Amino acid sequence: MEHIHAFTCGQPNQSTLTRGTQSQAKSLRSNMKLPATLLFSSFLLLLLHPSPSSANEGNILITGDVLTTDSQLSYAGNVFVIQDDCNLVLYNKGSGFESNTHGFGTNCTLTVTNRGQLLIRAGGGFTVWTSPATGKPGTYAAVLRPDGQVSIYGPSVWSIPPLRSGAASTDVGEELATLPPVRNLLFSGQTLYDDSKLASRDYTLAVTDDCNLEFRKASVGVVWESKTKGKGKHCFLRLDHRGELAVVDDGYRVVWSSGKTAAEGEYVLAVQINGQAVVYGPAIWSTA
Repeated sequence: MEHIHAFTCGQPNQSTLTRGTQSQAKSLRSNMKLPATLLFSSFLLLLLHPSPSSANEGNILITGDVLTTDSQLSYAGNVFVIQDDCNLVLYNKGSGFESNTHGFGTNCTLTVTNRGQLLIRAGGGFTVWTSPATGKPGTYAAVLRPDGQVSIYGPSVWSIPPLRSGAASTDVGEELATLPPVRNLLFSGQTLYDDSKLASRDYTLAVTDDCNLEFRKASVGVVWESKTKGKGKHCFLRLDHRGELAVVDDGYRVVWSSGKTAAEGEYVLAVQINGQAVVYGPAIWSTA
């Protein structure tokens, strides 16, 4: 059994809705302020259009990835979709979100720029809409969080294998450590221990019983490790609010750290299907 525990207090993707889509749409319609007709028609389209991906799960969009028309990020009944009317809409159990770009173009796509902006571009190549916040050049991640909101984190501050990137600054926002566990993500303030792991397709990241942090590919075995075997007992992995990963023993002694820190804020560690584990942050924009 896998667990991600709070240390204190707090997807271009392949994703389709579950077989319970019809009942899910009914539930979401009753809990959202977006028009019911818009919600219903969009869910019918989502049934027919999975989201392409080359780098990640269906809950995360990385710089360089593209969501095409009617493609979406989805997680736990929440959907973030670029509709065929060129409107970007977040369907969740709250007030949702939309870019208000209905009818502004055709064959629209959604990407994350190298400065951390969501970008809607029409089929003719012109820009329809961008999210307001920008950061330093680098690789960013738009994450559909388990609380139903979308946040942009970045740029990347650490990765396996190493990436060349800087770090951006932002104000400290809502604590994420109390968010429910997600299979491929670890948020600031959360820890990974007791046989738990992060996983995406063939790749897993876990702390072993002998205190070694290992990144594995199913068909290969260990492709990266912290080289800390036997250096501690009852160790766990922690992501702090400055983007640093650390393997810590039960005496709270740091056995290994990524050594990468940035501005204080919200960060996320993502295990991606392309064979990378990357820390992005801090958060620079959110639908919340």
